[in-house]
Amino acid sequence: MRIPSRAACTIGLLLLTTSALRASDTTFVSQGARVKLFPTQPGAKAITGNVTDVASDTLIILREGDQEPLTFAPRDLRKIEVSQGKRSNWLLGGAAGFVVFGAAGAAIAAENYSPDPGLSQSGVIIGAGLISGVAGFGIGAGVGALIKTERWKVAQFPAPPPVALNVGKDGSVRLAFSIRL
Repeated sequence: MRIPSRAACTIGLLLLTTSALRASDTTFVSQGARVKLFPTQPGAKAITGNVTDVASDTLIILREGDQEPLTFAPRDLRKIEVSQGKRSNWLLGGAAGFVVFGAAGAAIAAENYSPDPGLSQSGVIIGAGLISGVAGFGIGAGVGALIKTERWKVAQFPAPPPVALNVGKDGSVRLAFSIRL
């Protein structure tokens, strides 16, 4: 079976596009971003700060509460994370409130149940647990919405430009080519 050349070209183009889309998931560090850096030294604590300058071989940040810039090369860091902003925890708080209040309501109903010909003990316990759980979800969601946590995403140094011309301090000229596969 022979594939027409037009179909082969279309398939090839789709494969190239798919490859490019998958590679675009990468997050790069940019100037002004809030970052958390993890140095390669054993036992070193993470450093959080704002990027003041970034290149393919250097990252300069101002650490929180410090005005002296810190410079890092890619080899100095085992991981870089970029802040994705702060988000509330309303869903987690709501779930915790539902479980805690629901269990408490069911336990109180089980302890205080008195036999009634129209109501079964299990129905009363389940009903009290659900009603208490719904109320607890509302309370927990409200508390969780007030508690904000910062979300982080792993990032990389920016890719070097495909062609670069650098002039050294000693007057030397360097031409560099870069190919990303």
